[in-house]
Amino acid sequence: MRCAAPFIFGLLAGLWGAGAAAQAPGGSRFDGHWGVVLACPPSPDGALPFTWRFAAGIRGGVLHGQYGTPGQPPSMSLDGRVEYDGAAQLQARGLAGQSAYNLNQASRGVPFQYDVTAQFDPTRGTGSWVTKRTCDFTFTKQ
Repeated sequence: MRCAAPFIFGLLAGLWGAGAAAQAPGGSRFDGHWGVVLACPPSPDGALPFTWRFAAGIRGGVLHGQYGTPGQPPSMSLDGRVEYDGAAQLQARGLAGQSAYNLNQASRGVPFQYDVTAQFDPTRGTGSWVTKRTCDFTFTKQ
């Protein structure tokens, strides 16, 4: 019977450790490669609609995605933390493309920054930024 006690203790410790890892904070259950679609409808000021498709990754609960070439219009980085419950506050920062697609027909290359509110589940997510037009994000785990 002496041999059984260390075995049972080890088994219980292993099960406790597995349960703790599955509930680790930081959104690790969302880690992986994600496809992102950003869709912006026409705006009241006449800006044309557009759709951007790009890849993002989540590692340790931190999301990073990139549309286009950083520093070259049009481009955008999308960054932020996805919490364990799937809630995310992200930042979209970039350089505007052709003026016909930009709010107030802003010139090509003008910097922009928007807050993005999103919600993820293990395989999908949705989000949006709200300005003069609401642009919607769709996230799909690859």
